[in-house]
Amino acid sequence: MTAAAVAAVTAGLLWLFLAWSGEPTAPVRIDAVKTAFGVGAGAGGVFALWLATRRQRTLELQLAESTRVAAVTERDLEERRVTELYTKAVEQLGSDKAPVRLGGLYALERLGQDNPRQRQTIVNVLCAYLRMPFKGPEKGLKGTADLEPPDYDESELLVRLAAQELLKTHLTHGEPGYWAGMAVDLQRATLVDFRLSGCTLAAADFSRAKFVGAVHIRGTTFTGLAGFFGARFTSAVNFDRSVFEEGAFFTWARFGASARFTRVRSGARFEFTHARFEGETDFEGGEHQDLDLTDARFPEKR
Repeated sequence: MTAAAVAAVTAGLLWLFLAWSGEPTAPVRIDAVKTAFGVGAGAGGVFALWLATRRQRTLELQLAESTRVAAVTERDLEERRVTELYTKAVEQLGSDKAPVRLGGLYALERLGQDNPRQRQTIVNVLCAYLRMPFKGPEKGLKGTADLEPPDYDESELLVRLAAQELLKTHLTHGEPGYWAGMAVDLQRATLVDFRLSGCTLAAADFSRAKFVGAVHIRGTTFTGLAGFFGARFTSAVNFDRSVFEEGAFFTWARFGASARFTRVRSGARFEFTHARFEGETDFEGGEHQDLDLTDARFPEKR
């Protein structure tokens, strides 16, 4: 509308210029027309500038919207891909073939490495797998030569050992694959030759878990409360130099062999009420805000 008006005014001024060019008063009128032409040209320039600016702004808004839509689409596609990979890996864990289950474990690990937001979920899946019922060996496998035919599923034990090792790998602080801030729930799990030394993790619950074979949790930091209520340790246990920032409870825990809690530090209640120690126990060098050994039972000295 504005462009048409400018064009019409310009045409009218041009007609006046031509019509008055032969009259006596032509010079004055022509000067007026020239001035009007200048004003019209200025108005046209301002309008052209305004129109170009508006077009540029429109293009910028369109580009921003296209970028936003593309980002949303890409994010949706990535989330869908992650979901598909996660679902497929979990389905592999339900296979009756051990190699397929192992493949599922390592697929989950790769997914966690590439997607930090999925790491706690993947740790939860690994813990849930280890909590599933399992009739494992009655003693640890390291350093022994068991000539008796095993009465447990050896292939399943290999899968579980792999799951334990994945937890160890990604909870070890200072390592490239460290996943920070992870919490573990291994209540009632059967854990064989369990190692967690040099790790840092948040809350941990091992209540009523059964530890078969030697347990090494040396130099490990628990930033949250650690629970070992009713846990059973069949072999030697080593918690040397571990740190329990929010304390820990080993209430009703049973230690079937030696238990080392040397140089352990606890920032809150460190409870062993009703715990049973059947081997040598060492708390030397520990720093505890509140060490509670009420009703704990120790082997009689001979």
